[in-house]
Amino acid sequence: MRKHFFLINPAAGKRDATRTILEKLSSLPSSLSVSHALTKAPGHAHELIREALASLESGDELTLYACGGDGTLFEALNAGFGDPRFSLASVPVGSGNDFIKSFPEYAAADFLDLPRLVSGKTVAVDSLLAGGYHSLNILSAGFDAAVCRYMTKYKRLPLVGGKGAYDLALVDALLHSRKHFFRLIADGEEIEDGTHPHLFVIAANGRYYGGGFKASPRSVLDDGLMDVITIPTLSIPRFLRLVGYFKRGEHLENPLLPFVRHSLRKSLRILSPEEISLNLDGEVVSLRDPEIRILPASVRVILPA
Repeated sequence: MRKHFFLINPAAGKRDATRTILEKLSSLPSSLSVSHALTKAPGHAHELIREALASLESGDELTLYACGGDGTLFEALNAGFGDPRFSLASVPVGSGNDFIKSFPEYAAADFLDLPRLVSGKTVAVDSLLAGGYHSLNILSAGFDAAVCRYMTKYKRLPLVGGKGAYDLALVDALLHSRKHFFRLIADGEEIEDGTHPHLFVIAANGRYYGGGFKASPRSVLDDGLMDVITIPTLSIPRFLRLVGYFKRGEHLENPLLPFVRHSLRKSLRILSPEEISLNLDGEVVSLRDPEIRILPASVRVILPA
């Protein structure tokens, strides 16, 4: 029997979507096994999902509906990863919701249509692994991780939403975090020797991050490869010229941006004299010389009918 478990993050997005989701749940067929829970703090989602999996009976499966943003989806993925009874769906009520943008045939409203979602189809997608953490979307080191780290600070300010916090963090990182020295080993081959500073390094499974930046426009979620993109440290004027192209996904093989490098890989190791802040789907962790690997067809994701 399939259990439908809706994990609701009341802190996601600009407004608490709990009431709206519960109203939609009440309209689902009574023949379905539907339950829900609200997260109370970071890490609580992991506890709730592990409890739900532990309560399954023989033959049961659990579809977890992550009602929040990319951070909620990240926590849900890491709680259920590797359990063959587990599948994952996104109910995008957060501020970013970037992962679902890699399915261009769908709009966000399709994932908010719960009757279509609970009767949706299951697809197997790749995931990324780094330092014991799993990611569905994009990992990055350097400037982008600094932006995410600064966002945590600015989100605490009153009247500052997710977009405002991102904009403030972007300016902060632009002034203070544009130079990072990384030695890069991809599939056992040295592709950067670490003598020249980077703005950032990206390992991508999905296409979008940062609230709509099309960072890796060629990424395919089920090709067994990750897109590795590197950009060297730039002056502020050159950075500002890059932003528009980067947001629209026009930065790869652009004759105006010859410094952007792109390749398809199965593994990437990032070496640095210091611990590296790694951004995994908006969550930042500090790791020593992390290795990122692609795990083909490792996560079952639900798409709307």
